[in-house]
Amino acid sequence: MIKKLNILNLSSLSVWNLGDNKGRLSIYLPLVNLTKNGHNVFYLTNEKKQKEGEVEGIKIIKVWMPIRPMMKKGLQIFTGLILYPITVLCYLITGIKISKKNKPDIIYAHTADTALPAFILSKLYGAKYVLRLYGVKPIPQKNLLKKILLYDLLIAINLDADLYILTNDGTRADELLYRHNIKRDKIHFLKNGIDKNWADTITNQKLRKEIAPHNEKIIITVSRLAKWKQVDIILKAIPGLVELNRNIKLVIVGDGIEKENLQNMANNLNINNNVVFVGAQEQQSVVDYLRISDVFVSMNALSSMSNPVFEAMICGKTVIALNRGATGDLIKNNITGILVNDNETNNLPKIIHNILENDYLRKEIGDNAQKYMLNEWPSWEERVNYELNLIETLGF
Repeated sequence: MIKKLNILNLSSLSVWNLGDNKGRLSIYLPLVNLTKNGHNVFYLTNEKKQKEGEVEGIKIIKVWMPIRPMMKKGLQIFTGLILYPITVLCYLITGIKISKKNKPDIIYAHTADTALPAFILSKLYGAKYVLRLYGVKPIPQKNLLKKILLYDLLIAINLDADLYILTNDGTRADELLYRHNIKRDKIHFLKNGIDKNWADTITNQKLRKEIAPHNEKIIITVSRLAKWKQVDIILKAIPGLVELNRNIKLVIVGDGIEKENLQNMANNLNINNNVVFVGAQEQQSVVDYLRISDVFVSMNALSSMSNPVFEAMICGKTVIALNRGATGDLIKNNITGILVNDNETNNLPKIIHNILENDYLRKEIGDNAQKYMLNEWPSWEERVNYELNLIETLGF
């Protein structure tokens, strides 16, 4: 009989980062899999939009915060630094309250800012401690100010965990931990999974007609609308594309704090007729938008090794991506996608236009991308089962 584990998760993220059934599968699916295997899963978060309650066995508990970091540009990281001790204290208070009733076997920090309270709780209750990172920002070797602003990440990687689970999202989190002398046998550097059934989905012609009633070519991007996703670079390319080919539509799938700024930018660029903001979509709807598109564009400032890019590739779409981080490990230029170097972003209109005009090359690249994902990438079931095995082995 499998031992039932009490697993206490601490995170500043919501289970679904864009609303119910919208967003981060890499958090949701492993948690659900743990509950299905009979374990008690508690998820503590201070994310304002996350609802408290039970979701498919996951017990979601809100961490009360007397004050929150300001979300305005340039202020969030500074107020986060100032409020860090308060954040640690609030998570400790809530964590102790839960742990008194349900002694934890494993305590799991999902974000750098929750690592310290998770570590302290693990020592208080004799539990195993896991650090889970979904990507990292590079820590400069010589810039003291930038190192100070990444205080929570530096603290997190210098606390001794029993297990490190890192997302291979192109930001090279494994190399960061190696540089800090973390034992390699503790580190598991995992690719996010993909739903391989998406390769066989049928194009929703009704949706395509709604989005492109005049048979426009459809450019799509799917992401959280945050500054570092750099959707603004894509918007700025649209006027040039309109000059080259007026028959285009840009579909922006996602939501976030930059949405209003991006909408204002579209208005100022006079491209409202060429841009459609469809908001955050449930996972099963994202595939419909990907299938109707002609090209997918990602200008992510850190790396384009993200779920939307994987999903576009499994749908057989040509991905045009900024060559940052380890993006080149995923996309081979003009073979499984198109890479844009930093000095080429001004040429993005011409790059997109050229691939839209070349139906044969666009299909060939899309077919290569799909084949690569089918043959070389893990399914979500494989990815989640791997993490489940890691946690159960640690807990037993």
